Amino acid sequence: MEIFTHLLLLSVLYMECLVGFTVNMIFLAAIFMKWKTQRSLPTCDKILSQLAISRGLYFFSVIMGNLIFHFFPWLLQNYIVLSIQYIQAMFMILISHWIAAILCVYYCVRIVTYNCALWVFLRSRISTLVPWLVAASVIVSLLSSLPLGWFGYDCKSQNISNYSAGSITGNGFVIVPNMDIWFLILILGSFPPFVIFCAANSLLIYFLLVHTKRMRNVTSQNLTSHFGALKSMSLFLVLQIMFYIFTSLSASGKFLRIKFVIPIYWIILCFFPLFHSFYLFFSSSDLRKILISKCLSFINCT
Repeated sequence: MEIFTHLLLLSVLYMECLVGFTVNMIFLAAIFMKWKTQRSLPTCDKILSQLAISRGLYFFSVIMGNLIFHFFPWLLQNYIVLSIQYIQAMFMILISHWIAAILCVYYCVRIVTYNCALWVFLRSRISTLVPWLVAASVIVSLLSSLPLGWFGYDCKSQNISNYSAGSITGNGFVIVPNMDIWFLILILGSFPPFVIFCAANSLLIYFLLVHTKRMRNVTSQNLTSHFGALKSMSLFLVLQIMFYIFTSLSASGKFLRIKFVIPIYWIILCFFPLFHSFYLFFSSSDLRKILISKCLSFINCT
């Protein structure tokens, strides 16, 4: 019964990751088709493409990490493979936080109107700053993840071999993750982008609420667009907060000895980016129209 439950949870996790990877790659393909048609992309779509790439790689890394852990555990006896696995797992989480923060800051700067000199400067320069912000976020996420390659695990005797997150080496030791280091690196690496994301998102939601109240006598079409933006940013805020909470709980290692906790954690952690990816794709009518038209033209040609 335990084996059946474990396999069922793994099947749900792999299916969830495959769907998430496919949705983000379709979203990225739609943006590419838009660029191919128009020969240019607005800055927002460029950030969304980076978000789709980071989430696609996140789902792919979850699949590969769980495949290695459950079906090829002997690979984790190699310290180089283990270090690479730990570094890329942390990198995917941190870069997802940073890209989400950059997207929210861009929306906030472009939509919210203030007359102060700094805000006007950011508003006029934000499109040129975005590529540098993305590059800086990649570097910061990588540098923040590298310590896991040296300090992210411990070697202990086989008398704790029932530890569900460990792997036994050929020397009779069990390699277990050092969850104190995991938690410390995750908090130090993800807290700055999380604070920036929450601050920018909260400011944007407040501005949209105030602006919507002032537009009661304006056409319903404008109100509908503002309500749509308000709903999108509120959903993004809730999902990102939940993602941050559950990644922090998983990195704390408090529940690792509970049965089936690892696949359950990953199923929960993958749900939030999966749900938001679905929402982004189906709420973007332009990208859906471009993708449908290209698919129809391809079918007609064949």
